[in-house]
Amino acid sequence: MHRPIVLQDLSLSFSHKVCFEDFSAMIAPGDRIAIIGRNGSGKSLLLKMIAERSADVAFVYVPQTLVEHQELSGGERFNKALSTALGQDPSLLLLDEPTNHLDANNRNSLQRMLRTYDGTLVLVTHDKELLSHTVDILWHIDRGKITVFRGKYDVYMNEMVQHHRSLKEQIKALEREKKISAPRSYAHTKTSGQKPRYREKEGCNQKMDEVHRRSDGNES
Repeated sequence: MHRPIVLQDLSLSFSHKVCFEDFSAMIAPGDRIAIIGRNGSGKSLLLKMIAERSADVAFVYVPQTLVEHQELSGGERFNKALSTALGQDPSLLLLDEPTNHLDANNRNSLQRMLRTYDGTLVLVTHDKELLSHTVDILWHIDRGKITVFRGKYDVYMNEMVQHHRSLKEQIKALEREKKISAPRSYAHTKTSGQKPRYREKEGCNQKMDEVHRRSDGNES
């Protein structure tokens, strides 16, 4: 067991984008967390931030790129690194894209091993099988923030699908409103002798832009 790991106001940004801002969370002993999001969203760097803040915890960090034992295949290097890591009996295991170089048999073996690992697990992965069977907390990096979901990956993805459907319906409704409001606004200003103004249409466009922004992305 280890003390709770407290993350306070973590931020990550580059000149061209903000990955996330002011993220605070606590990793309790036994938590099983997956960090998900698009490529380039800052998942691996967040994992390194966790490692940096776990100095007084018995942890092992296995990076995505392994430079040792170049005579071995990628899968063999990972298996060797993981075996060495587990031999240290860590309280906290940090894995970055652990299935990247594994074949189906080795992926299944990894899943079985992680299911029986009784320490705290934090991993970065796009592997849906791994996400479905080894974690029950998701940290989703998307649009400059991190959403924390406590539950199974499949449940979260179903909720995201429903959310996207709702946003698409909002877009359709706003498009219909835009078509109706534009001629009405023009007709009103024409009879008054003033220059045509399209306030209703502009309001519709702003609403549509906002809904489009909310509907972008959300990939794991």
